[in-house]
Amino acid sequence: MAGFLKKLFGGGNNAAKTDAERIYRTLMGAARNPAFYGADKALDNYDGRIDVLTLHLSVVLHALNDHAEQGKRLSQAIYEIMRDDFDVALREEGLSDTGVMKRIKPMIRLFYTRIKAYTDAFIAGERKAALEAALRSGLLVDQGADFAPALADYTLAFRDNLNGKSLGDIALASFDIPPLPTQAPSAA
Repeated sequence: MAGFLKKLFGGGNNAAKTDAERIYRTLMGAARNPAFYGADKALDNYDGRIDVLTLHLSVVLHALNDHAEQGKRLSQAIYEIMRDDFDVALREEGLSDTGVMKRIKPMIRLFYTRIKAYTDAFIAGERKAALEAALRSGLLVDQGADFAPALADYTLAFRDNLNGKSLGDIALASFDIPPLPTQAPSAA
């Protein structure tokens, strides 16, 4: 009976939610790669880590656009998993309900702004240049200009790896995340 009630009231095993959690964990693991952070790279703080995660999410969310209604449903589930993760993280910082609401709204707005900039770059005529510009105005603003080409190459390789992947492959996180190319040494 308890299983029936769980399914009836939304607590059951929702396939989109299960797939979204799998994808989110995979992307979170990739975004935690220390190669993204440090001098002239993404900031190694809460905001920088969210930005790197958002970059990874943008790749998968863009690829899911190719999969009609089921892709939209999975995209929404991924967004909800991310939002819930942000909520938990803010509560672990000791914020109240009001504090969480005040902090999460700007985070979500920034998420959408970044997603739009990255996905616009994916369809631009000069994808790499457009993505570098988006990275320099967001994730790498005021730093990391030398890292932008390597990060753009990485991101576009990841996006290209998802071309032609079935919805099932994406749902199972059965895709290759490329190694992060090393940036060219900056002139001293």
